[in-house]
Amino acid sequence: MFFWFIYIFSSLLISYIICTFFPKKIKPIILFSVLALMLTPENLGIGYQKPSPAFSSFIFDLIFEQSVSVQTLRPLVFSFPLAFTLSLLFWRFKKRFSQN
Repeated sequence: MFFWFIYIFSSLLISYIICTFFPKKIKPIILFSVLALMLTPENLGIGYQKPSPAFSSFIFDLIFEQSVSVQTLRPLVFSFPLAFTLSLLFWRFKKRFSQN
């Protein structure tokens, strides 16, 4: 449980640092996309109930097992459209209620 707290906090920090390199107009899209990439969980196998981050599981499979399995990236198919929708909602909310 403590691992996930540290992982979520570090993911927020890393995604914030990454989005500072982009223009102000696309910062929410980059922020939510990087968060979706880093925080999407997936189960390691059938009958294994502990979730792990999907992207890091894919990288570990690629490095240590030397196999490319797209099955570990399947949860990202649902996470990226959700992240894009949230970033658009955030952008509209910010645009509507800002004083500029």
